[in-house]
Amino acid sequence: MYFPFSGVEVNGFVLPFLGFIASASSGFWGIGGGWIVTPALFILGFPMNIAVGTSLSFIYGQAIISSFRHREMGNFNLFVGLLILCGMIPSMEIGIRTVEFLKNKGNVNSFLGYFYIFFLVVVFFSTFLESYKAKKKNSDEKMKRHSLNIPPILRIGGEKYSIWDGISIGIFAGFSSGLLGIGGGILALPLMVYFLGLPTKVAIGTNLFNIVIASSYGTFSHALRGNVDLIAGMLLLSGGVMGAPLGALATKYTTGANIRFLFSIAVGVTSVAILLRMLNFLWASFSVIMGIAVTMAIVVIYYLVRGKHEKRIHKVG
Repeated sequence: MYFPFSGVEVNGFVLPFLGFIASASSGFWGIGGGWIVTPALFILGFPMNIAVGTSLSFIYGQAIISSFRHREMGNFNLFVGLLILCGMIPSMEIGIRTVEFLKNKGNVNSFLGYFYIFFLVVVFFSTFLESYKAKKKNSDEKMKRHSLNIPPILRIGGEKYSIWDGISIGIFAGFSSGLLGIGGGILALPLMVYFLGLPTKVAIGTNLFNIVIASSYGTFSHALRGNVDLIAGMLLLSGGVMGAPLGALATKYTTGANIRFLFSIAVGVTSVAILLRMLNFLWASFSVIMGIAVTMAIVVIYYLVRGKHEKRIHKVG
């Protein structure tokens, strides 16, 4: 199938399949799906600026579905979400304008590609080390908070929050979202867990709420600059509507430590795939990123099926 806006030809079944596997795992982690969609589109030949903008359009649609599921399960902190959004929206615009600046300079692909690798490697190491230790201890305890303790400080649900805790997370997440087309979740999720001390599943639901609002703004802003391929976005979302509810439901049947561990593995492998793309090993790169995405989608479905089966046995017993 030929995409005239992007000047790229791709098999018509690839994008719906990509949307399904990305949304299944993103509903499980609450990170929007951009962790795979942006690099996958880039590997398939889409210019990096269009890969970023189109990824945000997909993230917006599937995050709505996942966030409703998580809200039904009580995985949501509205106050923290609103604080993060206060920092997220303006910093996202800065990220978007940075993409536009790089596009006009003619080096958007190389700069964003290598910056993406650096970004993912940092997230991988920080999350992997903590979650691996938590898995070995078989512990799913609430994380110790690292609040800034800068006034004004409010007490919500028995916890004290400085408004600057959420706003600072939003600034980092928003900039990375506008710059890399990842919905901000891949950075906001670990920060909410390790910095604010939110339980992993609550951080996932809250993160998806933020992604719905922020990515809608990001999609609109990127579209005005000609960075969104609507046909590609719709094909991605056609698969995403089926995968998003599965990922959200699967979080009921595993621990927060396990979710964070799988998240770190996926991020680490994705950084390898992008590096292979930058070195022009195109098929190796595509195989690696599709391989990890399919693997994680299978893991999500496994947790869901196993959890439903154990629940049925428990009722019978």
